[in-house]
Amino acid sequence: MSTTTTTPMKDNKSLTDRAAGRLLVDPTLGVLALLLLICLISAFALPVFLNPSNLYNLLNTSLIVMILAMGMTVVLISGGIDLSIGTTMALCAGVAATTMNYGLPLIAALLAALATGALVGIGNGLLITRLGLPDFIATLAMLGFASGILYIWTKGVPIIGYMVPEFYTIGGLTPLVGPLTLPMLIALAVALVLGGILGSTRLGTHFFAVGSSKTGAMQSGVRVDRIRAQAYIVSGLAAAVAGIIMAGRNTNVPADLGNGYEIQAIAAAVIGGAALTGGRGRILGAILGAITLAATVNLINLVGVPSSYQKIVIGAILVVAVLANRLSAVISAKVRQRRALGP
Repeated sequence: MSTTTTTPMKDNKSLTDRAAGRLLVDPTLGVLALLLLICLISAFALPVFLNPSNLYNLLNTSLIVMILAMGMTVVLISGGIDLSIGTTMALCAGVAATTMNYGLPLIAALLAALATGALVGIGNGLLITRLGLPDFIATLAMLGFASGILYIWTKGVPIIGYMVPEFYTIGGLTPLVGPLTLPMLIALAVALVLGGILGSTRLGTHFFAVGSSKTGAMQSGVRVDRIRAQAYIVSGLAAAVAGIIMAGRNTNVPADLGNGYEIQAIAAAVIGGAALTGGRGRILGAILGAITLAATVNLINLVGVPSSYQKIVIGAILVVAVLANRLSAVISAKVRQRRALGP
């Protein structure tokens, strides 16, 4: 009798333990669970949260951080960090707007912005791999360079007068294909490209290898400096894409356009499971991390909390995400060790 009554309880407990273990070991499942929890709390406290128009706006507003976080994830996987990503976005938006004001065609303006993003990425790569500067210092210096250039160039006055209907479509919120806006399609394309690179190419494997162990990757014949520089070029291009969308979404480009976006990009990437120590991260995690961040900010706005508190909340979420990430890494290591030792 006792056997028939206790076995299902043990099975249920085992299933619960396994589910909890999976959430801790797999960061993507963890952030998905966190997102669902925030949505449930928000829907219970404020039913307007589940209003389709609110969810649609939430998704649209998360796209900029989402694209930046995808680029940041590649850098974090390779063992670096890019503090210049927000300012690079602003600089690229300024280049696109200014070249339009000079009368260049839209396609030329977009290519100029992408080239600027790639050049900033190359600059970061050279500072780190050639001058030997730590990633934190090099990208912080680049943040200062890019911000200073934009302020001197614009004299602190927002760039205006560049908008044309085609440019507005790139950044606009008007549905283009069914309910999908062009920025949504662009974000999807970026996700597919970067997800494909990380999951199916030698370059992606090298990003993970360099982030896990630079010495080990070097001994395996990987050109570590080149791989690290390429990660920053990816980040610069992602910032350029985000900058183009921002310039198309607004009718002006202020010099402080990118302020605070680097923190949001890092937070979204880390919430999505990217490790600050390198060698770990997913593009899907960055996407879910950006949506989680946007859902949290949306909840704060709906509750009526002043916007100045948003940075405190984002900072707190970043701390919790880093701690959860460390816990997940420790548990994953123990699981791998247990499997290696066998039953």
